[in-house]
Amino acid sequence: MSGTAKRQATSPADKIPNNKKSMQGITKKASGSGSDPSKGSLVKFEVVSINDKPFYGSFTEAEILYVWEKILGRSKDEMFAMSYNRSLTRNFRVTYKLTTQIETSAFYPEPTFEYHRSKPEATSEDDFDIFQCRFVGYSNVKPAELGQLTRITVKTNDFAVEPHQITPWLAKFGSVSSNFDYERNSLGIRTDIFETEILLKKHIPEYLPIAGRKVVVSYPGIPRFCNNCFQGGHLKRNCKLKKKEWLERVNEMRSTGDFEDDMFGGWIAILDQIA
Repeated sequence: MSGTAKRQATSPADKIPNNKKSMQGITKKASGSGSDPSKGSLVKFEVVSINDKPFYGSFTEAEILYVWEKILGRSKDEMFAMSYNRSLTRNFRVTYKLTTQIETSAFYPEPTFEYHRSKPEATSEDDFDIFQCRFVGYSNVKPAELGQLTRITVKTNDFAVEPHQITPWLAKFGSVSSNFDYERNSLGIRTDIFETEILLKKHIPEYLPIAGRKVVVSYPGIPRFCNNCFQGGHLKRNCKLKKKEWLERVNEMRSTGDFEDDMFGGWIAILDQIA
């Protein structure tokens, strides 16, 4: 399999997008086979240069899929999702999230590869930009097991939720065994993402209604819940059940009696108002 491929035509999908959204972290669901992505793999590559000069742009989603299928020779059915982002100190980076585990040594034999993009003003198919790309790494996801010390990530989506509000929720699912670490960006500035370790006694839902916010929890092998009905065993694209609103889910968690009202924060006032 060759590590070089060339686009035969120039289209809007081939051009570097200028919109701000393309430079931020984006996750795009692919039409995968429906296997459990929590037991799959991650494959990452970054764009190092264009025509031997630093590259400050990005690839479009169409180009990222092209690299996956035409250059790497893989099937779209293997992929659950793809994400891409860059920072001030890091090259444009792509992550493919796969539905199954792979043999990384056989996935792609070379550490680097080229991608060719026809120039917008090209007058022949031989007039193209050459992108040098490098694999960052592979990793097979090892699902967390109950009774195991697990590193978890908690994304609060703003700075209104603090560790002392998160801890009571996590304590319902295990023993929090360490302090919370703040994730920092490339400039060393604190973000709204925390990390900590917990001795899991039961699995944690992906979404928790903590202190009036919808908080996202993640760790290797976290059971995936459908964003449409909030039940397990399938994802939104395969859901055949009636859509459940987030407030219905919050009220459902409240009605179990497993969580004290003060843990929900502002969600209680909203639920009482619409009751």
